[in-house]
Amino acid sequence: MDIVSGVVGIEYSHFYIAEHIEEGFASVGNLPDFHTDEPVIVTPGMLTVVSRVQAHRAWVTLMAAEAEPEKQTEQWQSLGSWLYRPIYGGRMGISGPTTGPATPAMGWLPGNQGFAPTLTLHPATIYRVHVYARGREDSRARYEAAMARKEWGLSEGFEDYLAIFIPAGEQALAPQVKRNAVDLGVWWGCDGHNDLQGFCRTSGWLWWSWPVWVPGQEAGH
Repeated sequence: MDIVSGVVGIEYSHFYIAEHIEEGFASVGNLPDFHTDEPVIVTPGMLTVVSRVQAHRAWVTLMAAEAEPEKQTEQWQSLGSWLYRPIYGGRMGISGPTTGPATPAMGWLPGNQGFAPTLTLHPATIYRVHVYARGREDSRARYEAAMARKEWGLSEGFEDYLAIFIPAGEQALAPQVKRNAVDLGVWWGCDGHNDLQGFCRTSGWLWWSWPVWVPGQEAGH
């Protein structure tokens, strides 16, 4: 199981979970169609996640797992699931439309400091992405209340997101990718040492309980 976290600057009520594409690679490059009620919009090489707050900073976690979590805490809302097909090397990053790559989530996972967080998927695998949100159901109301109190500097704690990539099939590698394709393997396991502060694999199922401290608690959720 692989997992990375970062803090992304959301602008225009959305952010991206996008695949790193080398310069010169001929990707489709379709822009997301925001004329939809879907909370997640899938286009080749990218998932666009729609926020209910115009501009803020959100904690975002990406995870690769073998199965959907069997148990979620009540604070987390499932937004649904979507198919994602890697189009290049499968290296997924988090970024805002104008703010650039997410910054590392300091102090949570060892080895996750000092670089933009990325999750590497296998390019020959099709994934079903389960997306969860925390605080999204009332984030707009809390944001508007903060603005009414003239708390202009409050930009965090309104929403947090989790995207879990689960294998759902296989696909042929693009010709440009075949030369560089590698077997990625699994970096983390629940062996008593790498228990990922609450993420644990038991009998083939992933049991999920969020760490005790989660950013955003100061915003009232």
